[in-house]
Amino acid sequence: MNILYGIYFFVINLINLSKSTTPNVLIFLVDDLGYGDLGCYGNSTIDSPHIDSLARDGARYTQMYSAAPICTPSRAGFLTGRYPIRLGLTSNDNRFRTFNSPGQSGGLPHDETTIAQVAQELGYRTGLVGKWHLGLGRDGEHLPTRHGFHTFFGMPVTNVQTCGNKKVYNLIGGHGEILDRSFFSYWITLTGKIWLTIIVVALVTWLFGSRKLAFIILIICAIGFFGGMWYTLSFTLLSRSSCLLYRNETIIEQPVHLEDLTLRNTNEATRFMTETVQIHKKPFFLYMAYVKVHTALFTLPENVGRSRHGAYGDNIEELDWSVGKIIQTLKILNIENDTLIFFSSDNGPFLERGVEAGFCGRAIASSGKLSEPLRGAKGQTWECGIRVPGIVRWPGHVVSGQTIESISSLLDFYPSLLELWNVESMPDRPIDGVSLWSNLKFISDTSQVRKERKTLFHYCGSTIAAVRQGKYKAHYWTPKWDEGMRACPSVTICPCLGTEHSPPLLFDIEADPAEESPLDIQNYAEVLSMMNIAIRKHQATLVSVPNQLETLALPWLFPCCNSQGWTRMIRLITNSCQC
Repeated sequence: MNILYGIYFFVINLINLSKSTTPNVLIFLVDDLGYGDLGCYGNSTIDSPHIDSLARDGARYTQMYSAAPICTPSRAGFLTGRYPIRLGLTSNDNRFRTFNSPGQSGGLPHDETTIAQVAQELGYRTGLVGKWHLGLGRDGEHLPTRHGFHTFFGMPVTNVQTCGNKKVYNLIGGHGEILDRSFFSYWITLTGKIWLTIIVVALVTWLFGSRKLAFIILIICAIGFFGGMWYTLSFTLLSRSSCLLYRNETIIEQPVHLEDLTLRNTNEATRFMTETVQIHKKPFFLYMAYVKVHTALFTLPENVGRSRHGAYGDNIEELDWSVGKIIQTLKILNIENDTLIFFSSDNGPFLERGVEAGFCGRAIASSGKLSEPLRGAKGQTWECGIRVPGIVRWPGHVVSGQTIESISSLLDFYPSLLELWNVESMPDRPIDGVSLWSNLKFISDTSQVRKERKTLFHYCGSTIAAVRQGKYKAHYWTPKWDEGMRACPSVTICPCLGTEHSPPLLFDIEADPAEESPLDIQNYAEVLSMMNIAIRKHQATLVSVPNQLETLALPWLFPCCNSQGWTRMIRLITNSCQC
């Protein structure tokens, strides 16, 4: 907690604390869950009774949007209520859209205040179980325990195919099947233009200049080519050594053992709640950030084949089991009515993973008809990449069975809790979220005035790629898909800046949630004018901050458990860190 915020918090909120409401707070945030993956969102091939019960007993959002279409910036926005561009956690460079190594120096800035830090100041015991992906830094300076969490059990970076002994860079076929690809082929795809240019320069030098210089250029090129391959395989997420499991600030597994990780995470969550209530006698703030359902997919052996939707369905059903066990613990502790639950996903499904990916889902159009599948995927600002499940449940307070159709965002949870706790935000930190409470029906009717969001900016990387105002959505940039797909497996995930649209593509999302039929721009000049004005006003509030993502992994920062000195150096060089 930064000192300035601590002083401000104490002075401004001392009087307000007695008026605040402090229920337990339980956040379920799933990784890469599609809008159409749950029964309560129309899926008929995957059973999710426990998650569906949250929607039945609470409020289900049909237009909940992630803070960004990819994990690191989305999670940063969720925990701070601020667009990730304000935090330096965005990049237009496809290599740096998320933290791609535990050896990077950047992380969530310490002058930002997470909702966990606020909860901690209010007397909550705070815990994170699962995925962090907001940086490690030097000596763990960016771990959750440095950002308001008393306890942390989970992965500081993320689960990728490497963690399951699979390849991140495989391709997919026309039916979603996995097509094997060598790393050499993938490396050529990524860097081939650079090496081809260098070889051409060397040949020209050979023919028209110094043969000795040309030979030196080729030697340097070869060292760079193969050295780059070694570096990428050793110090990025392509290395199994990057698949870390931490308890607080200590590595306990490297690489992590995935098969029973959901079981272990669930046990950690239930233990945390039980100890907080029975031993510490405090309210808890638990951020259950599931490692699922990002690939590599994993389940316990007894859950293999349990669903009608293959390995992905098995993972959803194991996720649902976990949610059910945690809800059961609330009942055992007799705190179900004293616990506010929020359920969502960090972004849309990772369609580059083919049959191992989720479902974009369909939405009900204003005509009452079910739309075609939502367009796009994770990493894109088409609806599939950013429209996510959203559920709020608080028995005895929030009226059950609600459907909320207003435009909402993961950015909104932060100001919602501040309002619940009667806490003021820092005056020099613009909050981009809008409290969810005014659109919810409460059992004790508070007769709140509805507050509709005027504008929601959909960033892809550091660029505003799309803007939503009311029922209209404008696309200023869209990705270029691989042929015959709505994704980009050739480069792992679609780059943000594929095609610029000037004027933008304009859609009526209420009538056309699948974004199939662009409107005639000439008839909507006023709508676009209002959007452009909103963009300029928003951009005027942005302050330049250091970029946290656009840094290469530093080998000497790469975590290597139980090793020091020469032993550590040898293990790093040979990519053999393990415990």
